[in-house]
Amino acid sequence: MFENLSESARLYLKESIPKQLLSALVKGLIPLEPKELLIVIAYHFKNCDEQTKMDALGTVKSLPANAIDTIVTEDVPDFVLSFVYKNCILSQGAVYSLVTNKNLSDEMFIELAGTDNDSILELIAKNQMRILKDDRIFDALITNPHLPKVSKDQLMEFLTLVASKELMKLNIKIEKKDMTTAGKVSDLPTSAQKRMDLPSNLQKAGLPSNTGNTALPSDSAPLPSNVTSQLPSETGAALPADLIGNLPTALIMQGLPSELIEEQDGVENVDDGVRLTLYQRIQKMTVSQKIKLALLGNKEARAILLRDSNRVVIESVIKSPRITDGEVIGITNSRSISEDIIRMVASNREWQKNYGIRQALVANPKTPVPIAIKLLETMSKQDLKRLSNSKNISAVVATTAKRMTGDTK
Repeated sequence: MFENLSESARLYLKESIPKQLLSALVKGLIPLEPKELLIVIAYHFKNCDEQTKMDALGTVKSLPANAIDTIVTEDVPDFVLSFVYKNCILSQGAVYSLVTNKNLSDEMFIELAGTDNDSILELIAKNQMRILKDDRIFDALITNPHLPKVSKDQLMEFLTLVASKELMKLNIKIEKKDMTTAGKVSDLPTSAQKRMDLPSNLQKAGLPSNTGNTALPSDSAPLPSNVTSQLPSETGAALPADLIGNLPTALIMQGLPSELIEEQDGVENVDDGVRLTLYQRIQKMTVSQKIKLALLGNKEARAILLRDSNRVVIESVIKSPRITDGEVIGITNSRSISEDIIRMVASNREWQKNYGIRQALVANPKTPVPIAIKLLETMSKQDLKRLSNSKNISAVVATTAKRMTGDTK
């Protein structure tokens, strides 16, 4: 890496040089090009005494800005990049060049992932290949409260994409619908009954009437536009299509036990001792491993991870390409689930096609009132009556349900 340095500069790249010579060097008294002087100072800086370090920093501050901006773009050792970041004032362009320099060490990358600088965090979050190769970088990023939400969403979108592709490679079914499981939840009315029971004012909301030759929509029919427009929009920017082609998907599987990937006969059939062992193994995982397991793991893994204390891990379970509608209904029925998760479920257009999920959302007291009221417009008359008498939901939602049934008492 020092081949391009002048012969005189290379003479000073020795671990041991006379103290007087080193003092003259760090004070800038040796005739070297600014870039070469910076490299030599960075080489010796760690082993200098305090006075020599102060002299060195004074010299570095006097170097022309273009010399510093240039050096971070070149093929220089990682210790030089680290020194420049910690001791020099960098322009925005220099920061970009430093973060994207292939010689930047993993340790420095991890340190940068802990910064409170939004611009640096955004750059690191876009280096998905490097993040996949080192869980420590992902851990530092995802646990950093300063990581911009858009960067976190894009990173999770990328991981979900990688997980989906890896699941397809393993011939593991990706399912977003599970109507058999969903049908087991409560006494859900049939499609025909749901639509026949709808009060007349809901026909005006855009749901077709069941009179005449008009076909009744199935449970997977889209919601009326005036309802969907009021639901939270899904977050996360779409990834470019050409990114999908050559993803190193196998990297996401590192550190994940196969028994938590392959589907078991059923959660209820898993022996308590086995479940405890799996729980203990999961507890020892890093945050990034838990997130990857949430996206790739089987139903047992998702059930354990839903109880994790880290909100991002729980959000990853919801984003899993393998999660079924039945699981989503179970999650949405839970009174311990956070409002953020409720909003995630409510923002998923595919899930909103499932009546059982909408039913669970409306009945959950943590569902924001505006969302619950909009979803009331899709409930059957039977469910509206039940909700109007419920003491477990917002009084505003219950009163609205009562008014929609036509009961003015």
